[in-house]
Amino acid sequence: MPTVNHPDVVIIGGGILGCAIARYLSRVPGLSAVVIERHGLGEQTTSHAAALLTRIRPHRALTDMVMETFRAIEELGEDRNEPLPLRKVGSLQVSEYPGGQRQIEQTAQRADEAGVSAERIGSSDAMRLAPWLELASDTSALWLPDDGYIDSYTLCQAYAADARRNGARILLNRTVCELLRNGSKVTGVRLANGETIFAGTVIDAAGPWSTALAMQAGIHLGMAPVRSHYWISAPHSRVTTDGPMTILPDSGAYARPEVGGLLFGLRDPQSVVAHPNALPDNLQGFRFDTDPTGDLALEGGYEALRSQLPVLDELQLAHYVSNVSSYTPDGFTLLGPMPGVEGFMAATGCSGAGIGMSGGIGRLVAELATNQSTFVTPEPFRLDRFGAIDAYSPDFIRRCAEARARKRTG
Repeated sequence: MPTVNHPDVVIIGGGILGCAIARYLSRVPGLSAVVIERHGLGEQTTSHAAALLTRIRPHRALTDMVMETFRAIEELGEDRNEPLPLRKVGSLQVSEYPGGQRQIEQTAQRADEAGVSAERIGSSDAMRLAPWLELASDTSALWLPDDGYIDSYTLCQAYAADARRNGARILLNRTVCELLRNGSKVTGVRLANGETIFAGTVIDAAGPWSTALAMQAGIHLGMAPVRSHYWISAPHSRVTTDGPMTILPDSGAYARPEVGGLLFGLRDPQSVVAHPNALPDNLQGFRFDTDPTGDLALEGGYEALRSQLPVLDELQLAHYVSNVSSYTPDGFTLLGPMPGVEGFMAATGCSGAGIGMSGGIGRLVAELATNQSTFVTPEPFRLDRFGAIDAYSPDFIRRCAEARARKRTG
C-alpha cells in the first residue's frame, strides 16, 4: 500500500509515555507527530499501575522529572477547566531497621535540597495519619504532605487530548510490525495492514514490547519484562479514604487507600520474569508462568508486612492485579537516541516509575528529539550505558529482575 504520510516524528505506543511525549512534541511549532497504538490508549500496562506520585527520588534528575509531572497535571487541568483527579494525600515512609532508616534520612536530605516539604514525625503521629499501621515507639517516620496518586488511565487520556488539540495525530488499532532501516538510519515503520510511514525520528515507546521491536533493527535495549503486582482489599473500617500512601522499606512494600479498601504491593524476593520475545500482543488476562496468582509472593512476604500492618489478618482480599513492568539493571529509564543508529530513540524501561515520571519523560524526550537544551541531564538514561549486551540473554534478564527485587522506595 502507498505511504500514508511523512511526519517528523513517529511514536510507537499509546501508553502514558507515548502520549506524554506527543503532548510535549505537539507544542513545538511546525513539528508533526504521529502516535501509533495497536489497541486503545492506556489499555495495557498504563491502566494497571498503582500510580504513586512520590516527589523525592534517589537521583535529582528523577525528582525533577516527577516535579514536571505534577506541573503537567496542573496545566492539563487548567486547559480543560477541570482539575485532574489527583489525590494529594501525602506519603509516609516508616522504618524501624537501620537500612530503612538510612533511606528515610536520605529522603529527608534530598527533600531539603529540592525544596520539598518533609517532616520527621513520631510513630504515634504516623499511626494517626495511617490508622492501618501499628508501629513500635522507636520507628522512624517521614511525612511528605504534597505527594499523592492519580488514576493513570485518566492522566494518559489527558496527555493524549492535549496532544490532539495541538495537532498531533493518534492512530488506534494499528500494529507496527517492522522498523524500516536504511544502513545506519531508521527511516520509518511498516504496519501490519501494509501501510508505511516514513519519519525523521522513530521513538520506541512500546513498553515491554520495545525490546523485541528494536531487535528487528539490530538494537539491543537494556531491559526485561518483570512482574509487578498488588492486591486490593474489600472496604475496612481502619482504612480511611483520605489516608496517605505508606512506603514500608522494611518489608519492601507499599500501601494506599483504594475505594475504601487497602491497596498494597509486595516485592518478589526472587523476581518473576518473562522473555522479551514471548509476550502476547494483549496483556489483558496475561499471567506469568511462575506463581501466576501471586499466592507464593503473598505467603513469602506476609509476615514481614504484617509486622507493621497487622490489620492484614482482618482484610478480605477482593482483587489481585498483575501486570508487566520493564526493568533495567540500574532501575533508571531508557531515554534518548541509540549512538550509531540515526533516526531512532527509545522511551521505555521505566522500572515501575512510568506514571510518576511521565511528564518529565515526555518533556526530556521531546527536547532530545528536537535538539533543545534539556531541563535535566540525559546521561543517567543513555541507551548504551550497559555496554554491549544481549537483551535476550538469561543472564542479562536476571540482572534486570534483581533490580526489581532490590527496590524499596514504592
